[in-house]
Amino acid sequence: MQRRLDTREKSGKAGYEPGFTLIELIAVIVILGILASVALPRFVDLGGSARTAAIESLGGSVRSALQLNQSLAIVRGPGSADVVPNITWLAMPDGSQVRMWAGYPDRWCDGIALTQTGFVVPPGGCYLSNAAVAYNRFTFYGYGNAQIPGGDAGWRIEDAPDPSLCSVRYTYNGTGIPVVTVDTSGC
Repeated sequence: MQRRLDTREKSGKAGYEPGFTLIELIAVIVILGILASVALPRFVDLGGSARTAAIESLGGSVRSALQLNQSLAIVRGPGSADVVPNITWLAMPDGSQVRMWAGYPDRWCDGIALTQTGFVVPPGGCYLSNAAVAYNRFTFYGYGNAQIPGGDAGWRIEDAPDPSLCSVRYTYNGTGIPVVTVDTSGC
């Protein structure tokens, strides 16, 4: 009668159990460590990428709002006059009044800043004020501030490594065409 051999007898090793050796486990851990060290830096700076995308998006929104307000002023007329020469108030579809200066949004929070959806002018207004006004993830500063390069009006992200270089600048002095500059070098 022929006897059946069990696994231990076939392999020639008494008590052999299938599985990984210590060397194989160490090799896998080393390989995973190398992969992690290569891949991790790509995912660590997701905050910088998010800030950059947010500033670029805001820059596009400001440019669009600038053109929309200028177009509305051309189609509807300059708006209701203010006591200050060349300043008018343009009624928006949502009922807000945007301060316009010579046909373009003014450089205060009741001007260009108010063109952004959801922006709320602080009580008491902000004409001739360069105080900080929070808006979503951004902070708006009116003309003549020390927070936006050149003292221009604009927005910045305060938690950026260099907030003044993670900003959207609105440059306008009442003549010519306003300039919107996006700076992401400090995001």
